[in-house]
Amino acid sequence: MKKMQKAKIVISSYDDVNNPFYGGGGAYAVCEVAKSLAADFKVTVVTGKYPGSKNKIQDKVLYKRIGIAKAGPKVGQLIYYFFLPFYFLFQEFDLWIESFTPPFSTSFLQLFTQKPVIGLVHMLSGEDMRRKYRLPFEIIEKLGLKTYKYFIVPTESVKKKILQINAQAYVNIIPNGINQIKISKNNVKTKKNILYLGRIEVNQKGLDLLIEAFSKIANHIPYELIIAGSGASGEINKLKKIIKEFDIEDKIKLLGRVEGSVKNNLFSNTIFTVIPSRFETFSTVALESLAHGLPIISFGIDGLSWVPQGLSLKVKSFNSNALARAMQTLSQNAALRRRLQVAGLKFSKRNSWHKSLEEYSRYTYQILNGGGV
Repeated sequence: MKKMQKAKIVISSYDDVNNPFYGGGGAYAVCEVAKSLAADFKVTVVTGKYPGSKNKIQDKVLYKRIGIAKAGPKVGQLIYYFFLPFYFLFQEFDLWIESFTPPFSTSFLQLFTQKPVIGLVHMLSGEDMRRKYRLPFEIIEKLGLKTYKYFIVPTESVKKKILQINAQAYVNIIPNGINQIKISKNNVKTKKNILYLGRIEVNQKGLDLLIEAFSKIANHIPYELIIAGSGASGEINKLKKIIKEFDIEDKIKLLGRVEGSVKNNLFSNTIFTVIPSRFETFSTVALESLAHGLPIISFGIDGLSWVPQGLSLKVKSFNSNALARAMQTLSQNAALRRRLQVAGLKFSKRNSWHKSLEEYSRYTYQILNGGGV
């Protein structure tokens, strides 16, 4: 009896978990999804090249790199964006999952094939790109979104945005998940840190606002601010300059990228996490923090609307005074921290990767069989 061939699925994602400039939550999600789908399908992940990157097979998934490794993060991302459609034309596949990439989000891949392409939305970047560079990136983004039939999005608010642009789309909400974590039993008195964890990108991630806010309370609380994450050298230098301008270099530690046990130890020594972003679509760090029993402080941005108010303190957007007050309050109010911790742990247990990956598999089979939602 002839063995049936597995369907071929390709996932394109500029970012990769080992990319030294990014390595964000979207890349981690793609890795988890690819590993899960590889149990039933032949899966290839196509990422951008970066220093040290190589084609490889890991967890039964083929990882292929395209672009120019030496181009750096921003130029490299543009090269990947423009190169991807040409690469796409010469690939064999049954289903393509395109993880949207800045600056225009989509690469218009569905225009080049009759086969199904799922737009995987970790971030609709057009609005943020316009805010940063004063150019109409969102116009191209909207044109691209109209060419797709299938989408996977992390939240209801992103689904609404997609349907406002493309009312005929099949949009499935599958939030990123979190693996269950054994919570550290460190006594709160041994915890020493307030934590920022994420990419070092001063403007989008609101690190300038975080430093300004922390400078107002640094001498009034017994905690250091830990900033952990990687980024382009220019962004790291910009951050160091801001810290120096506020003269709080002795109160802040820059750890660079953290992983594995180092990352877990960092969480266990942290009293709460601050997510000062000006723009997000879905913050994996928020979910990680909740799963570690850490309260969250953030601005009240749309991209974090999926985090219920009872799990976090949300302050007036981009107001460093409000952010400082919230940080001081949470530093000094143990009862409030405990209340947020208990609620956050319950919430995170309802958002496991197991549940999300089952939904990815179901949706994939449905589209391969000619269905929609």
